[in-house]
Amino acid sequence: MRLPSISCWVGALLAFDIAKAQTYDAIVVGSGPGGLVAAEYLSRDSSVSVLILEAGPKSLAATGGTDTPDYAQGRGLTKFDIPGEYDNTIYNSVNEQYRVDWISDSYMWLGKLVGGCSSINAALYFRPPDSYVTNMQWPFSAAQMVAKMDENEKLHGHTDKPSTDGIWYTQEGYSIVSKALLAKGYTERTINDAAARNSKSKTFGHAPFTFKNGKRDTPAAAFWGPMSTRSNVKLLTGAKVDYIIRASGGKATGVVYNGGTQALLSSRGAVLMAAGALSTPKVLIQSGIGPSSQLGLLNGRNGFAGVSQAAGWVTNANVGRNLFDTNVVFASFSHPQMSSFLYKNKPSWAVNQYMNQGFTGPWTSSGPTLISYENYDVQGRSYQFQSTTLTTGFGEFYGRTNAFTLALYVNNPESRAISGFDGNGNWKAFNEGTPYFGTSRDLAALQSYAQRTVSAMVAQGATFLSAGSDDTSVANWVAANKGFITHHFGGSCYSSSNAADANRCADEKMRVIGTTNVFVADGSAMRDGTVNPYGFIMYVGREAADQVKTYIAANTGGSGTTCPALENDVDYIGSDLTSKLSGTAGGCCAICAATSGCKAFTWTNFNSGTCWLKTGRGSTQIKSGAISSLVGTGSTSSCSTIEENIDYAGNDSGCKVFTWTNYNGGTCWLKSAQAASNSVSGAVSGVI
Repeated sequence: MRLPSISCWVGALLAFDIAKAQTYDAIVVGSGPGGLVAAEYLSRDSSVSVLILEAGPKSLAATGGTDTPDYAQGRGLTKFDIPGEYDNTIYNSVNEQYRVDWISDSYMWLGKLVGGCSSINAALYFRPPDSYVTNMQWPFSAAQMVAKMDENEKLHGHTDKPSTDGIWYTQEGYSIVSKALLAKGYTERTINDAAARNSKSKTFGHAPFTFKNGKRDTPAAAFWGPMSTRSNVKLLTGAKVDYIIRASGGKATGVVYNGGTQALLSSRGAVLMAAGALSTPKVLIQSGIGPSSQLGLLNGRNGFAGVSQAAGWVTNANVGRNLFDTNVVFASFSHPQMSSFLYKNKPSWAVNQYMNQGFTGPWTSSGPTLISYENYDVQGRSYQFQSTTLTTGFGEFYGRTNAFTLALYVNNPESRAISGFDGNGNWKAFNEGTPYFGTSRDLAALQSYAQRTVSAMVAQGATFLSAGSDDTSVANWVAANKGFITHHFGGSCYSSSNAADANRCADEKMRVIGTTNVFVADGSAMRDGTVNPYGFIMYVGREAADQVKTYIAANTGGSGTTCPALENDVDYIGSDLTSKLSGTAGGCCAICAATSGCKAFTWTNFNSGTCWLKTGRGSTQIKSGAISSLVGTGSTSSCSTIEENIDYAGNDSGCKVFTWTNYNGGTCWLKSAQAASNSVSGAVSGVI
């Protein structure tokens, strides 16, 4: 069918075809907690098209996941939905497909599945003190952080009583540890209450989680759930992003994933980097955005096409720098009043209670029972300490029936590492330096805290199993056991309001410095450590989405890449540049615009749809099924929304809206206003 030559209809058809050809207003790289929160917020606006690219598979049942324990078959649950399966999921070789596998120097359990780490972590949910954002020169106020975390909480569950009957289970360790803390002047609080979170030192309380109705309610359920039915959002699993496609001036025009497949941005679009603090800098560097030393190392190397783009490099010396992780040691104790609960043994009584008594009992928890905090100075620096009480011994003490563990953390270490590629092109989390006790002061701080903790526990009748309980033995034990990975990474492309900060990687809009439309939406954006960052990363996603929403609004309308007319059954001969896949001819317009030197194209249905990109129009010939067009830049008429199978009734003069049908080979019924809408199969309508 030859298209009508009415210009407003051509613009409308292009908008429709390009949308179907996978051109998006927002491309979210990674479906972790930041990425899913950002995507959910942006996709509330039906005129904003959102693509989420996830390297791993589906996870929770809400995502279509089907990896289910035998005891839960047919119940609409996966292992990721069930809190008690946490200990059986991570560090388990049968689950390797869910783990990031491109980090060459350390074995880690960073999530590679829908929801990222939030689908496999313990789901501990903490709100930082207001002072946190002020101290790290975060671009947004504490009041704004509080308001947006409040808003997020309207979607996700948050509770310190995970069992649906409101009973706390496996509390023996809580009782023992709380007595020791009370004897040291601690106060029991509800951890995330405003008063408690803003005065954390020497407080403790029950562990809070993002669980709801006895199940995990992390972003893969709480945020993907409401947006999964929206027609303007798409989630692709098994889609590992290779690099960002860039035009000159640092503007992203799309991404390449899985070794060559393209997803393109609209003229107003943006990329949100939400691949995690260890993977976001990897993608940026592979895109030619990063330290010149890294870009020079990879330039021309096989497998790094994104570094050699015609657009040149965007030099940003801070991509991958400033990486931190919480420092931790695991102190095991025994006590005559302790009764260990061993999650790895899957006690049948607990599983039965969970499945058959309304999601109650200890299987509604991932394990932690008590959280405590203390802040004090060590060698002139203020440190923030945390302990987390677990229901089992650690390592060799796991099987003991009277053992428990205190995970002892430094939440705000000063040690930093640099992520990057080595000389062989391998991605390393710690290419330079280490985030674990990289300074003698960090080591001294955790030694001090461990000594205090062991002393307090021994005074209440506990036996320290990990080493001798005297101060020297404890200090030596900490020094010998440093380097455990906590997976609380951040800092590798941090955002700051301070333009004079020579180490910031992203600006006050959370935009990667040197780029026009690439934003950070994960833990990379955090300059410093605080409490377990998962809750804050969800907030980061919400804040980044606001910045992208503003960017999209500011770039809507005006000039953009256009195809002045699609010529049906016409083939442009010669002037061939390259070819790229597209399901529709309309998609070739954006593809050509994103390809250096491309001025025209011919589309055919070869290989399910191919754009034959060309340096010019050249001569033409008639070819059935071919569609060709020049590509240029100019003002375009846009249609706010294209509605399929809808007919706008009446108002047939003074064009403000239209309905298209296939009458007489294709007809635009131009209208002065939108009135009643009728469902008509094959009709396409839009507002100009």
